Amino acid sequence: MAVTKTQVLDALQRVKGPDLEGNIVDLGLVSEILVKDGRVYFSITVPADKATELEPLRKAAQKVVEEIDGVSGATAVLTAEAPRGTAGRANGSGPAEHSRVSEARARGAAGDGAPRPKANAGVRGVKHLVAVASGKGGVGKSTTAVNLALGFIANGLKAGVLDADIYGPSQPRLLGLSGQPEQIPNTNTLKPMQAYGLKAMSMGFLIDEGTPVVWRGPMLVSALNQMLRDVAWGMDGDLDVLVIDMPPGTGDVQLSMAQQVPLAGAVIVSTPQDLALIDARKGLNMFRKVDVPVLGIIENMSYFICTKCGERHEIFGHGGAKAEAEKLGVPYLGGIPLDINIRARSDAGQPITAVEPQSVHAQTFRELAAKVWSEVESAKGQRTTAPKLELSPDKCSLHVGFGDGRSYDLTAEMLRVMSPSAEVQGHSPDQRITVAGKRNVKISGIEPVGNYAAKIVFDDGHSTGLYAWTYLDALGREKSKRWADYEAELTKKGLSRG
Repeated sequence: MAVTKTQVLDALQRVKGPDLEGNIVDLGLVSEILVKDGRVYFSITVPADKATELEPLRKAAQKVVEEIDGVSGATAVLTAEAPRGTAGRANGSGPAEHSRVSEARARGAAGDGAPRPKANAGVRGVKHLVAVASGKGGVGKSTTAVNLALGFIANGLKAGVLDADIYGPSQPRLLGLSGQPEQIPNTNTLKPMQAYGLKAMSMGFLIDEGTPVVWRGPMLVSALNQMLRDVAWGMDGDLDVLVIDMPPGTGDVQLSMAQQVPLAGAVIVSTPQDLALIDARKGLNMFRKVDVPVLGIIENMSYFICTKCGERHEIFGHGGAKAEAEKLGVPYLGGIPLDINIRARSDAGQPITAVEPQSVHAQTFRELAAKVWSEVESAKGQRTTAPKLELSPDKCSLHVGFGDGRSYDLTAEMLRVMSPSAEVQGHSPDQRITVAGKRNVKISGIEPVGNYAAKIVFDDGHSTGLYAWTYLDALGREKSKRWADYEAELTKKGLSRG
């Protein structure tokens, strides 16, 4: 039998209110109850300045709802303002607004409705958090965010993506994911969803695609904090980087996220035209004001190459983001073309960086990811310095020597079959493209790419692999395991080294 809102309200009557006299239902503090597929979502209105100390109340309310027969999980969030006319019982016949709620509303009208967040600890299971933001919508921020995250994976890092755009979650569609995340037994922690080796969490997994979210600022921030901190990001080892797909603009969510979690930096996405750049500048300045490093600007829809005549068209102008980056003194990370294949793959839930790893567009996103990671390391004073690369006389192996004494000998065959453009590292074995028949391949050239990577050219014509310093280091450290896994894949798929 389906769980009803009345059952939820009856259970919540067992929870005392902030004054410990009445219960949170009779005090009119419960609202926005949503029941879907056995999961329950609801909000509790509390005074803004009491949000932190009333966290035990939220947990108690969530626990009593989870104990209802038929409930597979519950999510309670705190909000500082009750929706007008909906407090109390589901039919709206509850008591008048509680005095504590009135006080919170009055503070909000006076411009003091949001809590003053404290600097919080990092997110468990995540080493670095990178926000991808834009001043306005419609610039391709979410598509850029997911392909950037997959670029990190292709460069040898463990990555995830958090869809922080509560009002318009895009990541479920972009990753081709459906269903709901599982709850780890006996905990309030959710397992992240996964696609293409990328861990993901989004409000889109918790509500229908067509269901509008009508929550207010404080409630949104509470929900986002739970998606950050109540998710087992590090189940299979800590993530090197979690990409946060921020909502467009510079509102409560962006400001609160910047203040409440230790962001390693922010990437600003813009299109070339002046209007988009004006809004991008606002987003950039917001991060600067809260001391979040701006890692750089990406120009999306930078140009269009006609598929029939091959002529380049700068539909929205070109170079505006680069000029803006120079003016503001931040790195220009690069441009992404306007291309039908990027759009079509995104709509189909098949990000181009994952499903067409040898395409020029996938290479672009891998290069952007390498640049962003280099800026993350630089912001923390830990940038990986360029190693010394020495090609053996027979061109069958490469010696990689780092300044701190680490050194590895990597065969040309291993580098070729584990090229970031030949396969997206981190996929499950049935998704991974296994390159075979490269036993006798040789390295014909090495081309430096900035101060963060090298392009290796092989004598079979392959030349699109971008080997970031971090990826070469990972290959060296995990050489034995990766090679054993590769040989196992060859056997399973009936392939040979040639």
